[in-house]
Amino acid sequence: MLLFFLIKAFYIKDYEDVDLEFSSFLLADSHGVPIGDFSEKYDVHNFSGQSDSYLDMERKLKYLIRNSKVSTIYISVDDHTLSPTRENQNNLDRSAFYTSKEDYSNYFDFINDKYLKYYLIFLNDRYSLVIKNFIQEELFTFSKWGGRISRKQWEDLPIEVQKEKSRSRFKNYFEKPIASEKMITALQRIISTCKSNNIKLIGVRFPVSKVYFAMLEKNSYHADSLFLKNNILVFDFDNRLIEVDSLFRDMDHLDREGGEVFSNILFDSLKNTL
Repeated sequence: MLLFFLIKAFYIKDYEDVDLEFSSFLLADSHGVPIGDFSEKYDVHNFSGQSDSYLDMERKLKYLIRNSKVSTIYISVDDHTLSPTRENQNNLDRSAFYTSKEDYSNYFDFINDKYLKYYLIFLNDRYSLVIKNFIQEELFTFSKWGGRISRKQWEDLPIEVQKEKSRSRFKNYFEKPIASEKMITALQRIISTCKSNNIKLIGVRFPVSKVYFAMLEKNSYHADSLFLKNNILVFDFDNRLIEVDSLFRDMDHLDREGGEVFSNILFDSLKNTL
């Protein structure tokens, strides 16, 4: 029970927060998280989650349809979002919270995913990793004076260190040359679900740093091409902030200040275009 409350506090809690009073929502992985609640001044609720895959976003979309008057979905279609990596790096253990028995082909899978794996920590392999990371990141990242050990900002790192970190991220996402069929199918279902429920769907490509943008070149799994084939609008901002390293916390994630800046860029652009 103590371990479950630890998991609940540091892994589950924020993931289950959603404001159903909104009618417009942003679905994204960690690239959308820095936007925080800055989107709310544009009447858009940020429903992004660290490591969310299209399978997780599909579950969230169905939940919104069942429980809110959703009219617009903004969703990330970045170069990496169809990566086979997302088949293992996702939030299926957490996004089960948003599922209903109608989302499953049989009742046992529903009970297993939503309840057994949720409450019985020994049935969920992910929980052991969470506890390990908690010990490493939360308990051992404090100095002997009691303060958190500071980490260098992305802009302060030497260019060779930036390149090394960018290569590691690139290898994680683009190790395989072919996109994940599971992610493609999930994104196609999202497109179909939005169409059948008269929900306006808009694709967003998030900013990346200058070093990482140069490393990507033409490497992409082309999630945005699925949108373009279906005549769905895509806003491409991947190189919009490449000259402003101070707004990034790493090679492809904005920091909180960057999230606020990009939120204004994104939703002002949408307001002026739609």
